[in-house]
Amino acid sequence: MTVPQHRPDRPALVLVDAFSTGSMLAREAAETHRILHVRSRDLASGTFGASLPAALLDEDLTYPGHEAEVLAYLKAREPVAVVAASEFGVEVADELARGLGLRGNDPALSAARRDKALMMEALSRAGVPTARQCRSGDVAELLDWWRRNPDIARLVVKPLDSAGSDDVYTCDTEQEVADACRAVLGKTNIMLRVNEEVLVQEYLAGDEYIVNSVSRDGGHWFTDAWISRKQVRDGGRRIYEAEDLLTPDDPVLDVILPYTARALDALGITDGPAHSELILTARGPLLLETGARVSGLANPAALDLCTGANQVSLTLDCHVRDGVSLTARPARYPVLQRARCVNLVARRAVPLPTAAITSALERIPAFESVRFRIADGAPTRPTVDLNSSPGAVFLVHPDPTEIDNAHKVIRELEHELL
Repeated sequence: MTVPQHRPDRPALVLVDAFSTGSMLAREAAETHRILHVRSRDLASGTFGASLPAALLDEDLTYPGHEAEVLAYLKAREPVAVVAASEFGVEVADELARGLGLRGNDPALSAARRDKALMMEALSRAGVPTARQCRSGDVAELLDWWRRNPDIARLVVKPLDSAGSDDVYTCDTEQEVADACRAVLGKTNIMLRVNEEVLVQEYLAGDEYIVNSVSRDGGHWFTDAWISRKQVRDGGRRIYEAEDLLTPDDPVLDVILPYTARALDALGITDGPAHSELILTARGPLLLETGARVSGLANPAALDLCTGANQVSLTLDCHVRDGVSLTARPARYPVLQRARCVNLVARRAVPLPTAAITSALERIPAFESVRFRIADGAPTRPTVDLNSSPGAVFLVHPDPTEIDNAHKVIRELEHELL
């Protein structure tokens, strides 16, 4: 445990695993609260561990092996809320919130909010349409399931509980499925868990959408929604290329938002943030997954410009404020400016030239900010998934043409520097 500073006059807030964009929750909350940080794992992988804002934490506690001690310690400090600050912390945050008698989601469905197979089963029980799927640690069993469903022409193979498109494969042949399964099984995923089983699902054809939300007392407010565009790389890996913010009058929202609300209900997400990804198929919207945490590409400054609010601030409003800022918002966000998030694509291994990239981006009128996923000078690797993208560029402008022009410049810049 480390105690960098004490602020006894401020109320305490528990953040579980404030890695990645969870650090944004910590930075904003630290202005008014003492941050009691809880780690759900003994370790965090290098990239995530480096993102922890250690200087902002009043306490830094490790939960595994010390569950009763940590709960008693937190009770004595009377925190006002517990928030899952990243995907790592979803299950422990549910458990602590229940143990402390604070606002939170029902721990009975915690596993379904992390395990993608259980997630789809929870939706099915609630009558929410989902993709067909099979989970197993036996490749032969998975292939046999596919043979018994001959109308499924293409499969997606993925870990049960990873994140960030980690080891997600699109497969057209039994050999490709077998190879993908063997690549996933037995591997430690980015959530630091061993893949003892693998999930195969029918491939969903259609546009992919991202819907971010904050819930309170079972009501859902949609903070931002995006259409996601991908490109296929060698080996059948589909990588995220860019996401465009949808305007509130886009008719697709009339279809995907009610479906997302049903999915949130089915997963027991009554309080706090959620990040949902879904495909709009010929059968209607079908969920890929929902994370009960803030978006991995949350950008409060950019979203404030675009919608007048952001998921990070509204999450804190839900948990540690009175909820008025959230509940006063329309259920469907407004759009003040257009936005696009462009994921950088590396084509080779080079030392990441952050200064050169940033300098070039700052000359683009629509440029808002860039968030690098690796350190300056660290080696890049060819991008095959979201985690191997060296960074994300946020574009904000009233004119969509300026955003399109900026996107072209970014792709030219990649060929030169990445």
